[in-house]
Amino acid sequence: MKSIKYITCCGVALSLLIAGGISSAMADQESRLIAQRHPGVFKHRALEASVWAMPMMNFKGNRDGYFANGVTYNDVGYFSKMQDSRYQLATPNNTTPYFLSFWNIKEKPVVIEMPEATKDIVLFGTFMDSWHRPMEDFGPKGADQGKGAKYLILPPDFEGEIPEGYIVIHSKTYEGYMGARAIIPNSSQKSVDLAADYVRQLKVYNLGESNKTRYVDMAGKTINSIAKFDDTYFDGLNELLQVEPVEEQNKVMMGMLKSIGIKKGQPFNPNPAERKLLKEAAQEAHDYMVDMYHNVLIASYYEGKYWRFLVNKSVPETGFTFIYPDYIDLDNRGALFYAITSSVKKMGGATAYMSSTHDNNGVFLDGSKNYHLKVDANVPAEQFWSATAYDFESAAWMLEQSKVSVSSKNLDLQVNKDGSADLYFGPDAPKDMKSNWIPTTSGKQFFVLFRFYGPKRPVFDKSWQLNDIEILK
Repeated sequence: MKSIKYITCCGVALSLLIAGGISSAMADQESRLIAQRHPGVFKHRALEASVWAMPMMNFKGNRDGYFANGVTYNDVGYFSKMQDSRYQLATPNNTTPYFLSFWNIKEKPVVIEMPEATKDIVLFGTFMDSWHRPMEDFGPKGADQGKGAKYLILPPDFEGEIPEGYIVIHSKTYEGYMGARAIIPNSSQKSVDLAADYVRQLKVYNLGESNKTRYVDMAGKTINSIAKFDDTYFDGLNELLQVEPVEEQNKVMMGMLKSIGIKKGQPFNPNPAERKLLKEAAQEAHDYMVDMYHNVLIASYYEGKYWRFLVNKSVPETGFTFIYPDYIDLDNRGALFYAITSSVKKMGGATAYMSSTHDNNGVFLDGSKNYHLKVDANVPAEQFWSATAYDFESAAWMLEQSKVSVSSKNLDLQVNKDGSADLYFGPDAPKDMKSNWIPTTSGKQFFVLFRFYGPKRPVFDKSWQLNDIEILK
């Protein structure tokens, strides 16, 4: 009798297999059992997946923040006024106007017609896939050298004939975007207007279709592009993984994801107990990446000081791929994409960034206290420099602050007789120096990025150095 039941069970299983239903049912049951019997394993795999997926989830947060404000694929989102704290993005700036465009090339390749740079607008940016891997830079430092060009971005499974007259880019993913900024003469609205006029010459459309590019002004809108580190992190991850092809290097992680209920071709339906574990995992992964980025993975740039280079060693060594001959540097990759939102093909040509989380005594910067930074004269930046404050937890601007940065392009910047500049951070504006002050939020830790636009040799040979940020008594 037992053998008859066994045969019947096998027959049912075979029927389900033929129908294509057993994979989904068994995978769902497997993840359920792992969560019940081995919650530590379930949570651990979810935590590792969170770090692994950070570049992709950073992309998704960016895309969804724009889409929630009226942008869709092949539109160009731009700013007619400089970005402010309502733009919640990982370490943005408000000294160069941004513009972005997202695509999905599952059905057709996309064409991007880049206009020629002008004497007033110097453009730089990068075409990236949904893993934030740089495919090509554009503008004067990119493939078109500022002369303008037609770019053609092909999907990973493209088999058609490639037309002539394009700079061709082969994408490994179906989704991706272009992130760009315009270097403008100064911080005036006139300069921002010049950048907006330039952006409206950009064209984005699918190959074989007529240009229907829409230009969506993002100025003044609340744009939440920060990944949410709770159980919904995995809903978003599942959404993207259902769309994108699986690369060989990711198959081990896809196997781990299957054990928490994420598998291509099947629904993701975690129950309340599983969602609790997923939420805890995402939160712990976030804490881990923040700590690794600020305290572990990047060494001090200057001996005896607290400034660090924005990007870790894996970036110049691997060109944002994080792929070494015998491993992929997942920790460095995940931690970096907590703190940044884009990549570049060629490092060091257009910008260089320094980051500081501590004062001169080695204590974390506290939004409740007041600080001073003396920027010595002759900053080695061909175009300009800027200093910007960010929320330590999100890496975005501190919400509801009327001012987030100070720049050498600011028309009201006060400069000392010797060419140096005194900058201030904190809740209290210094007397007669408000133009050089960046307000911070009490109860929030923060960090500062110092940007060199057009960095010169003294940035890299360290013959010119930033001073530490000093706490004011």
